[in-house]
Amino acid sequence: MDTKTRHPHPSLRDWFSDKAIAHSATHTKRVPALALCIAYCALCIPLMAWDLSSGGFYYDFVGDDEVAVTRATDLHHRSLYHGVVIVPEQVYADGFNYRVTAIADSAMLGADITEVQLPPSVTRIGRAAFAHCSQLASITLPAHLEAVPPYMMAGTDVANIVIPEGVGLIGEGAFSECTNLHTVLLPASVTQLDANAMSDCFNLFEVYCAAPWPPIVSGGIDQFLAMSGIDVVVPNGRAQQRYAEHPVWGDSDHFSLWTADDVYLDRSELTTTELDGGYTRIDLGGGLAFRIYGPDGLPVALTAADHYYIATPTGATDYVAAATTLMAESDDVLPFTIGHTPTAAPLPEADKLEPLIQAYNGAIHIRGDQNGTWTSVYDTSGRLYYQHPTLQTTIDGLPTGRIYIVVVGNVVRKVAL
Repeated sequence: MDTKTRHPHPSLRDWFSDKAIAHSATHTKRVPALALCIAYCALCIPLMAWDLSSGGFYYDFVGDDEVAVTRATDLHHRSLYHGVVIVPEQVYADGFNYRVTAIADSAMLGADITEVQLPPSVTRIGRAAFAHCSQLASITLPAHLEAVPPYMMAGTDVANIVIPEGVGLIGEGAFSECTNLHTVLLPASVTQLDANAMSDCFNLFEVYCAAPWPPIVSGGIDQFLAMSGIDVVVPNGRAQQRYAEHPVWGDSDHFSLWTADDVYLDRSELTTTELDGGYTRIDLGGGLAFRIYGPDGLPVALTAADHYYIATPTGATDYVAAATTLMAESDDVLPFTIGHTPTAAPLPEADKLEPLIQAYNGAIHIRGDQNGTWTSVYDTSGRLYYQHPTLQTTIDGLPTGRIYIVVVGNVVRKVAL
């Protein structure tokens, strides 16, 4: 263990004494007791430094208009993150919108979080970002993730995970000691698993690997020490032959090789639950993995989590979920609708309670019927300053002396702040 010379400090009794002495290499002088007390307290209290906070998240700037979710703890070194974590795609602060593009090293290390959903704007995740979150059971990774970092989810309770297309490297120890890990889906882009990427995952049952050529496994078969009976599903017969000839994937004591044609994708039950806070939870059930398509037919997310969360729209919006192995997709899709569908004849226009939007005392105030709506605030040049489900009735922090366009659901108002 490395050692270093430690200089003796006065005792607590000495700190509070009017005879407290500060030593240096060249001279000795008196220092006021109060100043030393403040210095001592500064040593005891952890430095909680982040550039901005909003909506229960803490961020550091990583560019002119980009931020990274960063680590934040209380005075007892406990993470400030807990429960279900849905990272936003952008954050509004001090009159500006910032894109959330990264998760910092150890950002949620050891936090009491249960689910994580990352937006497509995130491209980088730091080392051990979610490591040792013992209650973390599922995660939805961003579509444009560049690589899976070392120890990303080591020691978590994750059961199923799908890696987005485009990821080439699974970092060292990324899923080590995930003793509840059952299913892993690797895209065709994966070329290498670094040392211990899946070590000590004793309940690992199946790996779906869409790569036509077997990925390099650093550390060889030792990475899967004391693990056996793992089904590896590959794209086709030619790929199966290549894997069979590989010194790791072809080890029959650990792996059984299958092709994608051998897999039948069962239709799963799918329900939706509208939650407080402006989100609808999609309960995907026990399916393997799902690709979710939006109303325009374009993919919204790829996830193996039990739940996926979508901001509740003002009106009814149709989506589709399809089970996938990354090599085949089920034709038996699961359509679902979220949003508010009228259950009775609409009220006459005169009887509708439109939200009241006003600006005074340096803030924008919203009153009235705003259930299930989103609020957006633009300047007269069209720049977006604020966008969020309408959960609060006061929006402050906007630059004053300007004209703003406020959109609450279908109601549009111009206000001067």
